[in-house]
Amino acid sequence: MDSKIRVTLPATQRKELGDSIVLIRRENALHGYSPEAYEAFVASIPMEGKDRRQVDRALRSLNARATTVDIDSAGRVALGKIDESDPNARKELSLKRDVTIVGNGDHIEIWDTKKWDDYFNADSGVEALENLIFGM
Repeated sequence: MDSKIRVTLPATQRKELGDSIVLIRRENALHGYSPEAYEAFVASIPMEGKDRRQVDRALRSLNARATTVDIDSAGRVALGKIDESDPNARKELSLKRDVTIVGNGDHIEIWDTKKWDDYFNADSGVEALENLIFGM
């Protein structure tokens, strides 16, 4: 992250995201979706059989915390923009200087590098993948 609180996205991710990215704090990382992928994510949230008022409130809260940020011509994203909709996000995610950007299907995740290293090293991804694929 540079002094203006921007990160540069890898070229392949820039191409997939287009001109803007929707940022939202989820779990231990800042998640970034293309606007279309964000809409699909919200639409995929199971709402059947749930109290409509609670669903509306949860969706309002989710959308209020989402921030759409332009990706500049150098492929940078101004993470400081999330402060407008979610003032505690960067602090709670420890997003300060060293960040790791990982692709995860329909979105990217921006992690504090130490948190990513701890998470990635604590989880045996190979074992989990083997169990998922082969039911071991």
